[in-house]
Amino acid sequence: MGPCGGGGGHDRDMDMRGVNRVVKVVVRHGDTVDAISVLYERNGREEWTDLWGGQGGTLAEICLQPDEHFTSVVGHYGEFDGSFTVRSLTFVGNRRSFGPYGQEDGVPFALPAAGGKILGFHARSGRRLDALGTYVKMAAEKVPARRRMADKSAPTTPRS
Repeated sequence: MGPCGGGGGHDRDMDMRGVNRVVKVVVRHGDTVDAISVLYERNGREEWTDLWGGQGGTLAEICLQPDEHFTSVVGHYGEFDGSFTVRSLTFVGNRRSFGPYGQEDGVPFALPAAGGKILGFHARSGRRLDALGTYVKMAAEKVPARRRMADKSAPTTPRS
């Protein structure tokens, strides 16, 4: 979904092949969201994205437990220092929420997983985080098991 935010910066992306889950998100923030970096698990190994944005702001780390995942990201975008950037981010999880990071000022946005879970991110960034989007894995539909015959040993008669 997305990205939501301004139009500046360079495209940033994760290679989603084999990604199982988000492990950690590092956010640099102050009056705006300066940058993010994501630690994710791919085929049992952990890998980092580059830092998407600049080195300004305060560092915050979001560490997810193995049974946790993000169900949405909400935030604001607006003008800051002459360009449109992501002003705030809140990461909403299945067990707890993290944030807000930055200032909740500007146009609100939401990137919901709608019954699934967020497995990764894509963005635009330069000196700051200009825009953020998500990759979502939808939950598998649960199909009830078919009832078994009461007596499997009973002979079956072909239908004509």
